[in-house]
Amino acid sequence: MNRLLSHLVFWCLYVIFTVAIYYVQEPNLGLHVIYELASLPAKLFSVYFTLYFIVPRFLLKGKYWQAALQVGLVLVVGVLLLRIFVLSSVYPLYFPDVENTFFPNDLSKFVSPLLDLIIVTILAMVMKLLKDREKQEIDRLGREKSNVQNELQLLKSQLHPHFLFNTLNGLYAQILNNPEVAAETVIKLSDLLRFIIYEARKTLVNLVDDLDCIKNYIALERLRYGSKLQLSFSISGTAVNKKIPPLLLLPFIENSFKHGIANDHNACWIKCAIDVSENILEMDLQNSIAPYIEEEKDTKGIGILNVRQRLKYNYQERFSLTTEKSEDSYHVNLKIPLVKP
Repeated sequence: MNRLLSHLVFWCLYVIFTVAIYYVQEPNLGLHVIYELASLPAKLFSVYFTLYFIVPRFLLKGKYWQAALQVGLVLVVGVLLLRIFVLSSVYPLYFPDVENTFFPNDLSKFVSPLLDLIIVTILAMVMKLLKDREKQEIDRLGREKSNVQNELQLLKSQLHPHFLFNTLNGLYAQILNNPEVAAETVIKLSDLLRFIIYEARKTLVNLVDDLDCIKNYIALERLRYGSKLQLSFSISGTAVNKKIPPLLLLPFIENSFKHGIANDHNACWIKCAIDVSENILEMDLQNSIAPYIEEEKDTKGIGILNVRQRLKYNYQERFSLTTEKSEDSYHVNLKIPLVKP
């Protein structure tokens, strides 16, 4: 229905426009209206035969000579049709004394109808091609958006088992070494699982909830490492009424424990400061590195690789991520824009 309506609007506007142009040259409204209505069937034939037969079968397939020949034949037939309808309607009403012959001696009388057909056909063809191009672009963007969403879900699904694997390992060690605090550990892990299973599926989550997830994770690791770990963790600013893609910060913190602490049997340290301003969240994270530990081949881990890709998908060029490694420490600074509900 919308398509039919758009075609009706096009032809109404075309008739009004051409009548107005001819009226300026000769102020006879009735003559011009009858002429345009009488010539309309020939124009409809030329336009729609070109758009729905010649264009898809020849022009879009690169058969330009065949397309040009077909268009020429259509214009010839269109001119003949237009001549028939005009002679049978316009001449009896407005030119009864003029000789009404199908093939006049002056062939220039075919030029004006031919130009009319060429103009309206080209106009309709350009509009159709532009509309098809717009539709193709919308479809392409829709497919790209769908692919990005699917890939983001895949990245999340890869991140969850990885994170759970490390956390469950920590829980197992905690139960063996400190069974008296196992209940507290299970509660905190339960909160982590609840966040991952239900909240992390969303595109955006409350920043407060994401930070609570980080707090629970750090609390679990603090129990695991005890006095071995010197931990400094702080959050400044207001996290209320702000949103963030889930699990963007946690993999970096998890990585600092996994690679900076887990292999070090001596005293080790982590410093994490999260600052929440009006529109920006900044996380500055540093951890110690044991100088005698041989660096693992996959020091970044699947969690960090995935979160880097998610940062690019969510923020394009609107985020800042810098990493710096020295002999005894690793430093990460991340800045991302915040979303308000």
